[in-house]
Amino acid sequence: MNKKIFILSVLAFIASSCGQRSNKQANTKDISQTIIDDMKPTEIIETTNPDFKTLELDFGFKATAELIEEFVPYMNLYSNFKLERNNNIVYLDSSLTEYEFDNKLFPIILQTGDNSFELLFEVNNRPSKNYLKRLFVSNGKLLGQDKLPTFEAKPTDINDDGIKEYAGFGDYSQTWGENYSLTAYNPILYYSVTETGLKLDSLLTIQRNEIIYGQFYGFSFSEKYEQPISVKEKFEQELKKIRDE
Repeated sequence: MNKKIFILSVLAFIASSCGQRSNKQANTKDISQTIIDDMKPTEIIETTNPDFKTLELDFGFKATAELIEEFVPYMNLYSNFKLERNNNIVYLDSSLTEYEFDNKLFPIILQTGDNSFELLFEVNNRPSKNYLKRLFVSNGKLLGQDKLPTFEAKPTDINDDGIKEYAGFGDYSQTWGENYSLTAYNPILYYSVTETGLKLDSLLTIQRNEIIYGQFYGFSFSEKYEQPISVKEKFEQELKKIRDE
């Protein structure tokens, strides 16, 4: 009787050991698979290439640029800009143009058709104010480009017409004259967000700048139309409205 109990105990121990070993192997396999599943190649690429900036954007776009100057922690400048969509090169810029990516408002991507887009990237324009480079892309090809002022905030419905607008101005104003009593005409431009892209809202631009300057002198920055320094207060009030401050 004791002999039978002993044999049964030994068999139970062996079975238990085999089960534990099988469970350990299964657990090890599960953990390894989890690590593989959690790997993100784009993050590894960015980490191992600190001299490059890579942005994975909506609609399959990817922007890459090379770090050329670093102003920690506020501003980094990049050149050798490349824009791709679905691994196909759409735009290359190997000029001396300096791009910035620190402002969270930019880049901006708008879908303007079934396979058409507007993409806006911030360009450093020192000593003048930065501007936005707008790229028009359709069917994976660059159709054209232009410049817009950098925007002050996300789009808002400024005039309560049901359409949101971006707003920005072209350059910094200086002061001159006796006791620095004069400044430049510096219009704020308003761009409506439409299904076909950003459109300059001429009427809104005229109306809002008439409030600031008394009359409208055009859509461009100009020192020809000298303004009393008092317009700066109305200018700042309008910017606060745009920023919803």
